[in-house]
Amino acid sequence: MFHLREKAIVVSKKGNKAEVEVIRTSACAKCKACSLGSEKKVIKVWVQNDVNANVGQVVEIEIENRALISATFIMYVIPLVSFLLGVILGLNFANTLNINIAWEEPFSLLTGLLFMSLAFLAIYLNNKRFEKSRMFTSRIVNILDE
Repeated sequence: MFHLREKAIVVSKKGNKAEVEVIRTSACAKCKACSLGSEKKVIKVWVQNDVNANVGQVVEIEIENRALISATFIMYVIPLVSFLLGVILGLNFANTLNINIAWEEPFSLLTGLLFMSLAFLAIYLNNKRFEKSRMFTSRIVNILDE
């Protein structure tokens, strides 16, 4: 099983969890996929702290590739498929409703946007369940500055 590993600094602790600030690599500055390309923005996440790292320590965190791929699928593929399904259904429904031909495409676009919005709403409403899932939980695997 493959894992994505990043360096981070522990900024707070609560029980067996730690809030860490991810140290972005030079690859982050080039990628900008998460809109954190500027040096001023930081990523803070809560992770499992099974190694009992303390505030201020530099640590290595990891998340399984399977979890990363699943999260990407949830956030990108499901809304995209929902949008396309909405557009196709909107075109078919426009024909059924005998909507003026000039309004078929705008109607299908709005239907697609509605379906995509509903997909994002479903993801948002299930966010707490995703957060509780151990699959999506990063964890500290190593303390680097002992």
